[in-house]
Amino acid sequence: MNLQTKALYNLIRLNAQEDTSVDVEPWAVEDLREIPIESLFQKLTRFGILLEKHTFASFAEACDTPEDLTEIFLEEALNPKESDQVYLIIFELWRRLLPEKQSLSIFCDELDNRIFLYDKGQLESDEPIQDALANLKEILDENVDNGAEPAEIFQAICNFCAHDVEGFLYDYITDLLDTGNTIYASELIEGYCPFTTEPIWFEFLKARMISFTDPAKANAEMARILDQNPINDTAFLFEMLSFLAVSGEHPLFIAVIQKILSQIQSEDEFQELMEITADYYRRLDKDEIEAAIERLMKKRDKKTTALDPKDPDLRIFAEALK
Repeated sequence: MNLQTKALYNLIRLNAQEDTSVDVEPWAVEDLREIPIESLFQKLTRFGILLEKHTFASFAEACDTPEDLTEIFLEEALNPKESDQVYLIIFELWRRLLPEKQSLSIFCDELDNRIFLYDKGQLESDEPIQDALANLKEILDENVDNGAEPAEIFQAICNFCAHDVEGFLYDYITDLLDTGNTIYASELIEGYCPFTTEPIWFEFLKARMISFTDPAKANAEMARILDQNPINDTAFLFEMLSFLAVSGEHPLFIAVIQKILSQIQSEDEFQELMEITADYYRRLDKDEIEAAIERLMKKRDKKTTALDPKDPDLRIFAEALK
């Protein structure tokens, strides 16, 4: 993925918040949204750029994007780091002073901000996210109407975002389903499915939608997904297994376990598989099977190395299931 400049620095700031040991210069992770406008203009003076609100607006009249405006002020003497600092400041000034002049980078920066606030639980309601997703869908549809390929245009737009937008969509729809908001979840699934680069995840969401009204049909749809796709994504298989552990039919649950066992590579994955499976048999009041799995988990709880595909405990685990 080739991230655009603003998205790259948004990602750097997000990563630095998650891992404070990351070695990065302060300017690269500063949240300019928190800086007063006059202070932003003052920052530009360090690079020999003297502007006020009215002169900024005057220069911007001939530009369509903050990137275009930045090019006007960049000097050949500026090194790449200084150029990026100038760009980030001008970008923030454009965002605040010229809200009527939207660009793709401005839109995606706001989408990133709303996703960040949602993930941190700092939104009072879902309305900002829903508005952003509606606007994104409109942008995608317009480009497809002009001849763009759905998946390609979606990926191109995502290059302007620090977040994994497709991953966020999946997680957000999952949240909607978990809270019973099936109407809006269905709207998002149908709206965004043509644009996704990993459609199997959205096929699974469709099956989850069906489970609210027809559990048997939902299980049949999940069986189809499992049979008709060469699934080499253990994260997807674990997602399906976690759902089936609560709402699935037993043969399908076992089939997913067998699929995971054929691909499992790490001790962490094996521990996760055993934990989900033990919980499943606990719900069925199959105490003997649950106890056997828990003994195996306890036996291996000190292992941290990669998993040997010939490890005899894999066979013992598989044989314990009924």
